Amino acid sequence: MLNKKRLTEFMISEDRVPTVNLDATLKNALDRMTELSHGTCIFINELKHVVGILTDGDLRRLLLTKQETLPALLVSPAISFGTRDPITMRSDNSLEEAIALMDSKSIWDIPIVDEKDQLIGILNRHLVLSDE
Repeated sequence: MLNKKRLTEFMISEDRVPTVNLDATLKNALDRMTELSHGTCIFINELKHVVGILTDGDLRRLLLTKQETLPALLVSPAISFGTRDPITMRSDNSLEEAIALMDSKSIWDIPIVDEKDQLIGILNRHLVLSDE
């Protein structure tokens, strides 16, 4: 049954996903995440292509490993604490494929792109689990 369900049925639409450009500071990314109440921020380029991702987990690891002061961290490039070229999926992939990928890579969020590789949303494992 899951193989017939499309990701667009479960994803959070792009207008509700925190996005910033690659030169955003950590404070910029945190502001967007807080504004949209989401634990992930997607870095996009001028073509709306996904070029990076910053997650709550990245932020926890940052706080546990960096010895810089908070003001210094907040003005640092946010992408330096996230992942460049993250895993994405196409909107026509099945929910079954997405869950298998999330399981195999131990990830909770996958940016969803269209046929032009432009961000159209994000699939969040918490939302999928609550709907299963």
